[in-house]
Amino acid sequence: MEISGSIGITPKRHRRKRIYLYLLNDDYNTMEYVMKSLMVLLPMCNSLRAEQLAMITHNNGECLIHTSLSSSIYVMYAQLQKLGLKVDIRYTKTKY
Repeated sequence: MEISGSIGITPKRHRRKRIYLYLLNDDYNTMEYVMKSLMVLLPMCNSLRAEQLAMITHNNGECLIHTSLSSSIYVMYAQLQKLGLKVDIRYTKTKY
C-alpha cells in the first residue's frame, strides 16, 4: 500500500510583497506643482502633508510617498509620471 507524500501537507502560500513608491527630486517642477499633484493623486494627502513630502524630497533627493501590497500602486506610478514627476518603484525600503 503506497502512501502519497502530499497527504496532510498544505500547499505553500506565496506572500504578497510590499511595494514602495518614491518621489525623486528634479529641477523642472515647482514646489507648488508637486504639492498639487500629490494632493490630487495620493489618498489621505492634504496640503500640509503634500508640503512635507515635497520638502523632504527637496532636501534628501527622494522621499517615500506611498506603500501598498496591491497592484494599484502601479496605476499611481503611471499617473505621477504622466504629470511629469520623477517617481520610482522599489521592492525594498531604503533607509536614509
